[in-house]
Amino acid sequence: MELWYVQNYIENYQMALKVKETLFVGRTKFQEIAIIDTYLYGKVLLLDGIVQTTEKDEFMYHEMLVHPAMVTHPHPRKVFIVGGGDGGAAREVLKHPVEEVVLVDIDEGVIELCQKYFPQLGRWDDPRLRVYVGDAAEYIAETRETFDVIIMDSTDPIPRGVAEPLFSPEFYRRAYDRLSPDGILVSQMEPPFFEAERVKKLWKHLGVFPILRLYWGLVPTYPGGVWSYVIASKKYDPAQGGRDLPFPTRYYSSRIHRAAFVLPVFLEEMFQ
Repeated sequence: MELWYVQNYIENYQMALKVKETLFVGRTKFQEIAIIDTYLYGKVLLLDGIVQTTEKDEFMYHEMLVHPAMVTHPHPRKVFIVGGGDGGAAREVLKHPVEEVVLVDIDEGVIELCQKYFPQLGRWDDPRLRVYVGDAAEYIAETRETFDVIIMDSTDPIPRGVAEPLFSPEFYRRAYDRLSPDGILVSQMEPPFFEAERVKKLWKHLGVFPILRLYWGLVPTYPGGVWSYVIASKKYDPAQGGRDLPFPTRYYSSRIHRAAFVLPVFLEEMFQ
């Protein structure tokens, strides 16, 4: 008998993957965690039944989440990662000559399971990485640290979900205050074709920043295959930047950087 995983959290839309083996199913006090091995995408991390990352296409998401912001800032020394318990965002940041990376994820179970089942995702032994298990919203509210780049790599801002407070106007105002004078915040922004109203709401919440730029990239296992991101900047315009990196990448390049900020007409109209 065949076993299929079906994702259907978006109304009237489903995605299915044929499952080779169920590697783990469990629940923390925050969310349900499952790890499955699929024929097409290899191992897949599911949180509350929603795909977070897969072995085959994770590089598309993590490179496009991290590198546009990191190359836009001329000298990012200290970086804060909200969520990111799978380790992929930190891995990409640590390819840059940063001095310190602070990662705060609320669910220790995600970190431990990803270290076990997705060891290639993380660089957990890098001495520049500090990992805290806790609420990133509380951390930002209480810390007096200053960061050059803040990377939002949490789960989706689904109503009443564990990540919803991380996408509030209050959180963005506090993040703004914790950024250096030329600091940058980058966040994933949901599938623009399916969740247009939620994307526009998040965009409005970021209004404290003088420069806002939406960009996009491909992630086949995310709804619709096209994912949107936003860079909120105090000084630098990411659409004017982009450069090739001194280390190999599989998705990001200076040409991809510039092209990602060229929006389809329906997205331009959405944010007029």
